[in-house]
Amino acid sequence: MKIGKPIKITAAKSLNFANIAKECVNKKGIQIVGIIDCASPYVIEDIENFLKTGEAYELEDGGIIYQNKVCILLGSEVETSEVRKKWQMW
Repeated sequence: MKIGKPIKITAAKSLNFANIAKECVNKKGIQIVGIIDCASPYVIEDIENFLKTGEAYELEDGGIIYQNKVCILLGSEVETSEVRKKWQMW
């Protein structure tokens, strides 16, 4: 797999996990950020490689700390399909 691949196909090529973390710290001053799509195989690989650099580390109860300045919370979309009864309004 290609390292540093964009998180979303429609996004800029620079929108990878490491660059999001760096943007939060270096340009935006953001201390906590949530990133969705972290269950994608490309993103998982990107996160694993990012952690190997030593610039970031995992928290025991979840999340990743980058340069001791930003907490990154990992998320994922979950799609469901419910069966609706004729009498239900939703």
